[in-house]
Amino acid sequence: MKRSSILLAMALTASSAGCTIKTVDKPVTVTTKQLPEASKPEIVKAAKEVTGQSCNRVVLLFIPVGFATAESAYAEALGQAPGTDMLLNYEARANVLFITPFYYQVCTQVHGLAVNSKTFVAAAENPSAARAELDAWRRKWDDEKATVVARAQASR
Repeated sequence: MKRSSILLAMALTASSAGCTIKTVDKPVTVTTKQLPEASKPEIVKAAKEVTGQSCNRVVLLFIPVGFATAESAYAEALGQAPGTDMLLNYEARANVLFITPFYYQVCTQVHGLAVNSKTFVAAAENPSAARAELDAWRRKWDDEKATVVARAQASR
C-alpha cells in the first residue's frame, strides 16, 4: 500500500510539472511615442475596435488541447475587420483558469483598433517616411520570424 502511494505521488508530481511553450513568436515593441496620425479624423473614422483570442488548454494535467499564440490572436482580431492589416493602441492580455486536477487554460488576448496601413500612411504628414518605417517594421518582423523558425529546426 505504501509503495503504491509513493508511485501515485510521483506520477502526480511528474504530470503536474507540465511544459513551457513559447507563445509569442514575433517581436513585441512597446513605445510611449504617440503617433499623430492615429488621432486624425480619417483614421478614427476608419478604425474598428477588435479583440482576438487564442487559448491553450490542458485536460487531466497532461493532455494538451489547442496551442495558443499571440500571432493567431492577432490574426483573429484583424479578421473581425476585413481589409485591415494593422492594430493601433495594441494591448495584450493573458487569462489563466486552473481547476485542479482536471483543467488548465491559458488564453492570449489582443485588443486594439484595426486599420488599413494604406489609410494610415496617407494620413501621415510625410507619407513616404511613414511607408518606409512601416516596411522596415515588416522586414524586421519577417526576419525575426525566420530566426525563430531556424532556431526551432536546429533544436530538433
